[in-house]
Amino acid sequence: MGAPENLLRHLCSLGDDGVVVDESVPREGHVLWARGDVVYALHVFFVYSRGRSSRAIEDLVAIEAAADDGYPVFAREFAALKHAQSIVFSVDDAEHRFGRSQHFVKVLRADLIAAGRDPDAIPVVFQINRPYNDGVLTVPTSDIVQALTWARCDHVEAFPQEKRGAKEALDRAIALYEEMRAEHEAK
Repeated sequence: MGAPENLLRHLCSLGDDGVVVDESVPREGHVLWARGDVVYALHVFFVYSRGRSSRAIEDLVAIEAAADDGYPVFAREFAALKHAQSIVFSVDDAEHRFGRSQHFVKVLRADLIAAGRDPDAIPVVFQINRPYNDGVLTVPTSDIVQALTWARCDHVEAFPQEKRGAKEALDRAIALYEEMRAEHEAK
């Protein structure tokens, strides 16, 4: 589906009363999301630039503390990680890009720790994007599942050209969170 803002608009269109925050590059939105008899008021936030940045974690922490006008996106991303209840991690299945996904999983863990979070206490769904890449070698799902793991995770295949998979990934992320919360309450 291309840029994250397109995926954000798509997710908000799948729920009820979806609203994308109006800004030059949309990074967050709100949507009512029905799962069975329960309707969730979700705040969806894309942590995108961190994965594309060479900024060190120390810089991210300093930015969060300073939150000056020069880096408001990083401060907002850091705040989103501080409060995330579940994460959907988008994975490119192209063989020549898969190493980056493995690296960004490590970056995510480090960023969560820097945000004062226990990464293992946050469920992650790895959304494996299977775009139509004629002639481009892709990584088999079994290899992705083996390589990308988390304490509480699942893997969902998505087909962006057909606009399939994003809803399933978000539903699964909510389900993992519900399972974790139920286990915690049972203790």
